Amino acid sequence: MKKMCVMGEASVGKTSLIRRFVYDKFDDRYISTLGTKTTAKEMQITIGEEEYNLKFQIWDILGSRSFSNIQKTTYNGSQGAFIVLDLTRKETMYSFGNWLLSLYKITGQIPVVVLANKNDLKVEFDREEIEALLRVYGFPYFLTSAKTGENVNLAFETLGKIMIKPFPGLTVGSWLGAPETLDGLDVEMEPGRKFTAIEVEDIIMARFCNLLEDTDIAMAILREQFKRANVNFMNPSVEDLEKVIDFLMDAASPLVEPHRLKKEEKTYSNLLKRIA
Repeated sequence: MKKMCVMGEASVGKTSLIRRFVYDKFDDRYISTLGTKTTAKEMQITIGEEEYNLKFQIWDILGSRSFSNIQKTTYNGSQGAFIVLDLTRKETMYSFGNWLLSLYKITGQIPVVVLANKNDLKVEFDREEIEALLRVYGFPYFLTSAKTGENVNLAFETLGKIMIKPFPGLTVGSWLGAPETLDGLDVEMEPGRKFTAIEVEDIIMARFCNLLEDTDIAMAILREQFKRANVNFMNPSVEDLEKVIDFLMDAASPLVEPHRLKKEEKTYSNLLKRIA
């Protein structure tokens, strides 16, 4: 079993690539992923004369930069990652370094494979530019299409191999610094700060994952309760978040000690008061 992240800007095709690999299906509707969604699939991997039955635990990471706390929470424990670029949007190439840095600050140096997706459409950049971008890192890359399936299975097989037998990869050096923690979720450290509704939503989701001590279970509950509350998580109101908090506390009550749950609910309520 190996945990891996699929990350990159919104609408680069992360969910479609996972769907193509896991179910061999394609859907061109854009569906924004709440927090993260996990999927599993087994794959036979051959390295030399050795056979491995690898089970991917695939984490589909929300692409919006507004949700940095939940992104950091879901990076924990990852053993490999895809960073996905969109060949039809050159600006997604320029954000590559930010995604890599955010990942490595939490996980340390893990194997990364780059996917330049939507190769079935008219592209804005080519192999030369991708190779120039990745030259310093030494990461493998693939031109992919979730629509046609081009190179999708090969990309997963390649990442699987280097998760089983890692390569040296990038020498991150001193620029990376010490691994980050989630201490920033202790919002009492910044008592005077005001937040947007999305920032508060992000902190609540990340704290809820920490509260349950199981991100996979926590994210399933978060998705269910946001749906139950009929909330657009990309544009929540204070009233929306109040409703979600009530539902989350109810859902978590069989799993968390009452005193911890009460303390957490108070933190969430205080956060709502600080929305500008």
